[in-house]
Amino acid sequence: MNDARTGKPMKFTFIQTADAYRYAQMLSYSAQTVTEYARLKGYRYESFLGLKRGEYPWQATFNRVFMLTELIDREIGGWVCYMDADAWVHDLDYDLEVLFAGLGDAAAVFTPSGASDHWWDVNAGVFFVNLDHPDGVRLCQAWKKACLEKWGFIADKVDFPAGGPDDQSILHELLAAEVVPRSSIGLTTRAEVNSQHAAFIRQHLRGDQRSFEHRVAFIRETVHEVLTRTKPEAAARDETVWAVTQGLYRGLLGRDADPDGARAYYELIISRGVRDGVAAAADSISNSPEFRARRLAVEA
Repeated sequence: MNDARTGKPMKFTFIQTADAYRYAQMLSYSAQTVTEYARLKGYRYESFLGLKRGEYPWQATFNRVFMLTELIDREIGGWVCYMDADAWVHDLDYDLEVLFAGLGDAAAVFTPSGASDHWWDVNAGVFFVNLDHPDGVRLCQAWKKACLEKWGFIADKVDFPAGGPDDQSILHELLAAEVVPRSSIGLTTRAEVNSQHAAFIRQHLRGDQRSFEHRVAFIRETVHEVLTRTKPEAAARDETVWAVTQGLYRGLLGRDADPDGARAYYELIISRGVRDGVAAAADSISNSPEFRARRLAVEA
């Protein structure tokens, strides 16, 4: 695969980071898929445990910003893929040509967060930045500069500040202000990265599980599955979960599942496992206005 701007083969470096205590264990699991993917594809991988700046564990979220500029200072070119500790490679055979189709000349590629319709409202948990692109370098340097300028509001925060500032909110400000041209920023979809059903890189966000311990356990089990399963086994699992989802709709609502609803309950069952996931999905459907209306109609 060649770079759209230079015509030269595209190079990739995957990086991850975590604090040395809370998220280190999670990273030890997710990194297994990333290092294996990098090994199979001939890409580079680097990780860092600890704090690049600050003294509280949550401030490890800023590590990615400093790691990017350090790569620039070391003259490591090509594309860099950053992945949070709760993100893993789902498909070890994934061809990056699929993701970069039409995006190869971008300075960076992000996934919309889904929280708003603003193009700059992206998820910084998984993204790609091109360090051979002037705007890619400019974005990384501006991100670091802005974080340092706001550090006075960050340094004494013991826990993650719900209202910011944090590295992602600062990135949003930079993108919205077009510190690099909007045309330099590519957007991919959650069907490829940054979701629990993504084809390439999946992520288990804080709101997707009942507790931190459950997140760690889920990622550990999922990573084991990725590293040991065959494609037919994965396809069979997905087919089973889709069948269960359709069965819940037909049994409780008397109809086939609509695409959005089916996707939501599919993700729920995948994230929580068959037993807990089906129970939660059944509870949700049976408490829906549609189910109550159907039940009243039957009783009448």
